[in-house]
Amino acid sequence: MPHYQCLVYDTKRKKTKIMRNATNEKELALSFSENGQYLISCKIVEEVNLFKTKKHFNKKIILEFTDIMASLLRAGLTLQDALDLCSSISVNAKTSVLSKTILDGLNRGMPFYEVLKIYTSSFSPLYRSLIRLGEKTGSVGSVFSRISSYLQAEKKIRGKLGNILWYPLLILGIAVTGCFGIIFYVMPRMTDIFSAFNNNIAETNITLDNIYRSLWISLGIIIIFAVTALFIFIFRRMSKSFAFFIDAAVLSLPLVGPFIQSLQTLDFSFAMEMLTGSGITINNALKESADVVTNRAFSNAILEVYEKILRGEKLSSSFLDNKAFPEYIGTWMAVGEKTGAVEPVFSQVRTFFQADVEHGSERLMGIIEPALTLLIGIMVLILIIQFVLPIFSLYGRII
Repeated sequence: MPHYQCLVYDTKRKKTKIMRNATNEKELALSFSENGQYLISCKIVEEVNLFKTKKHFNKKIILEFTDIMASLLRAGLTLQDALDLCSSISVNAKTSVLSKTILDGLNRGMPFYEVLKIYTSSFSPLYRSLIRLGEKTGSVGSVFSRISSYLQAEKKIRGKLGNILWYPLLILGIAVTGCFGIIFYVMPRMTDIFSAFNNNIAETNITLDNIYRSLWISLGIIIIFAVTALFIFIFRRMSKSFAFFIDAAVLSLPLVGPFIQSLQTLDFSFAMEMLTGSGITINNALKESADVVTNRAFSNAILEVYEKILRGEKLSSSFLDNKAFPEYIGTWMAVGEKTGAVEPVFSQVRTFFQADVEHGSERLMGIIEPALTLLIGIMVLILIIQFVLPIFSLYGRII
């Protein structure tokens, strides 16, 4: 049965792109009309290109999809049945489209985590890795429940961060807009005014030239910083060695480094708790969990611990000897070795660092707000020194 990429009017007269299969175009149009939709155009998508179609879903859609799937799987439904029901009960059309696409991939024999690769910009590496591990251990339902809790906590942190940042960013936007207003509106008219007064024209032009020169120097510095940040972002994705260098540098930063370390430890302990709880050995769990974390330096540290375990070294000493891990992990690993139950220790570690991340995010956000306020104050001060004071000085000469 062929697949069609369709452009339809929905019930609110809004254009929407939908992927749907049908035996012919007549059946396709009828399937939309039954739901009160109107087919505008359609084209057949070849089988080989079916899963190359990419679409981005925002965090709200991913969270809604995860919450619904977690509830359905907890009720005892199979993965396919849960996806089918999710596509029909979801109020949001995008969530329905996402569920149908994933279900279609599963029906074609693709692993769940491979289907998620269609939307690599929507599902984080942690999300995809945990689904892969859940499929491997047969605990996808448990994974969805845990991911749902994780995304809810992340949403809470983003909400707090947004409440803190909106006012400083608004002031920053006004300051930048004011700079452009001075550059393109005020300064050209200032030149005309001084020319009309014909008062020390040569000296006036020199002063205006100095203002413009200061302006372009400041603008050049901003552009250099922006280009450098963009280069680091792009090159980090292209080069593993450069990514390792940058990620290691991030872990060593004051304030930010310990917070990133706690985040990575939370993801790592989350994966280890799930894997060891499913009967996977510590050695294999370490190797699998290295793919869950996003920081390359932290991932490499996990693999180093894995190699030491293979050589017969203790788990606790392997963690304690590696500075990428907090000492808390090594301490509790030693407790687990003494009691003969290492697996439950990862639950304790996850609980501890989940609370640590929540407290750390509050501390970090408490620092970000005054830091941004200070940055805006510096920008306003530079604006006054470079533009306002020279302009008042020129007015004083005229008067």
